[in-house]
Amino acid sequence: MPVYERTEGIATVKFMPLVWAALWRNRTESVLTLLALSVAFALFGTMITVKAAYERAIDDTRMDRLIVACAFDCGVIPLGYREQLSRIPYVTAVGGELWASSWYGQDLGHPITVTFMDEGMRSAWPELPMSPVDWRALDATPNGIFLTRKAAARRNVRVGDTVTMNSGPGATADGTGTYYFTVLGFIPDPPGSAAGSPGPRWSPDTIIGNLRYQQNWGRLDERNFVHVMRVAVDHPEHARSVCREIETQFTNATPALYCVPAREDAEETADANINMRQISLGIGAAGLFMILFLCANGVAESVRERLSEFGVLKAVGYGDGTIAALVILEAAVPTVLAASIGCVLAWAIDALVARLAIKGVIDMPEVHPSVVAFGGALVSALLIALLSAVAPLYRLRHTDVAAVMAGR
Repeated sequence: MPVYERTEGIATVKFMPLVWAALWRNRTESVLTLLALSVAFALFGTMITVKAAYERAIDDTRMDRLIVACAFDCGVIPLGYREQLSRIPYVTAVGGELWASSWYGQDLGHPITVTFMDEGMRSAWPELPMSPVDWRALDATPNGIFLTRKAAARRNVRVGDTVTMNSGPGATADGTGTYYFTVLGFIPDPPGSAAGSPGPRWSPDTIIGNLRYQQNWGRLDERNFVHVMRVAVDHPEHARSVCREIETQFTNATPALYCVPAREDAEETADANINMRQISLGIGAAGLFMILFLCANGVAESVRERLSEFGVLKAVGYGDGTIAALVILEAAVPTVLAASIGCVLAWAIDALVARLAIKGVIDMPEVHPSVVAFGGALVSALLIALLSAVAPLYRLRHTDVAAVMAGR
């Protein structure tokens, strides 16, 4: 079957037979190259998705929500500070939360952390994924709790079940150290929790309880204190000025207070130890470089081995544009195919990571594949194909056809 023919005196190329012959000339090398490109695209797609997950977690937090805590690592702050904070200009709501961490039932290997919230959190943190019905249920059932779906899946609990938290003898009013909770329902992850929110960093999930229950059932010397107060302000532009005012008013208090907008706190926490956003971007860029290197090397070698064939095509009248289209297509077919395979692999990896995150095996945001990531991989594949063809096309353009056909 000829790979080129003449129609009405004009030579036309049958591109696909030529491309197929070029790609299948060395089958082993072509298959290995395709596999390497697919793995590189899977790495690129996964890293872009991970970066997007961290960025989304940070974007979920807001500048007009402030985190107020003890300034010198003193642990707790008096719940009575709430009234003074609420009188500061631009403050619209103040709520308190306290974390109680211990072990789940009698299983010392499975820790549990309950975040107790007061009634002010409903207005101070309205983005918390609890409906008005949920808040009313929590108010009517002081020992009730709402679990995130992750927390419920890890403990295999259902609505109506009793969950116990053992804090050791003397940690509760009756001396037993045991809290008894009733599961009221399940909620999505709180906004920004994946990027790191105030609380015990080792806790992999969120369980929300009623502060009134802890204040009535906890030890007497631990009542009327919270770990963090969340402050809502009327506008994001007022966030930093309100924080400065809070720190100024409580500079000489015992304890003094520290204030930071929730968005800035999420950014600092996400980047505190390992900046996964920059690392994922760097790994993704390295994957793209690997793809470009493999593709460019493969196209350059293919063109070098087929100079006589291109010489014949030029001799029978094929122009530089037609030859260029042939080389670019030869580079684009494996890269686009590899990008498609890589996206499927990245989807499988993302699904595995999401499952591990839900089970608490790894501590990172859930990653979800997106159409944007898939489109980015295809666009990258086409750009890499174009870049890979630049050097070979430059060589072909300056090739002496007569010398090639003469074997010189």
